[in-house]
Amino acid sequence: MNRLAAALSILLVSTPAAAQYAVGHRVFGGGTSFGAGYSRMDWQFPTIEPNQPFWLLPTVEFKLFLGDTFSLDLSVPVVNIAASNALQKYFFFTSEIFANFHPAAPSRIELFVAPGFGIDYASWKEDEPGTGTASAYALHIPVRVGLEFNNARRTFSIAVAVRPFFSLIHGGSGDNGAGGGGVVEITLMAYAVRYRADRY
Repeated sequence: MNRLAAALSILLVSTPAAAQYAVGHRVFGGGTSFGAGYSRMDWQFPTIEPNQPFWLLPTVEFKLFLGDTFSLDLSVPVVNIAASNALQKYFFFTSEIFANFHPAAPSRIELFVAPGFGIDYASWKEDEPGTGTASAYALHIPVRVGLEFNNARRTFSIAVAVRPFFSLIHGGSGDNGAGGGGVVEITLMAYAVRYRADRY
């Protein structure tokens, strides 16, 4: 009799309206992006062409989630930085941070919009003795907009995005100017996920 009562209570409690499912809530993630783009950035250095199509070589991407629908994202194009510094006469560094909004999360396909802030720095030294060095920097505002495709457990994703950006440049000769460009990119991410029962 006791077993029958226990079975009936389970059936009554586990109605479709009260069903619970284990959903993965992301904590942080790491991955890489790659793609191609075009920039107009007049650094006022003779060795840097102001109009440049370029390849976005694998980056380092890191995401810290403050909720299901919001994360802080850091992007550093480490391979582009290393290749530029190895092959060119100037030193160059750049990185960006984004406030990533993905209101449909958690979902298999998520639209995201991520406004950001970035900084570039470049320095150049003449080969001839006594000519000195010059440096320049740029502050830029990028926006990532795209779709993220997640696996069922939300531990891995592939995202396709466009990233237009506007820049304010303080060039090597001391003049200020505007610049900008855009990137089309593919991002591969792996995530640390915390599971808990969610009621829908």
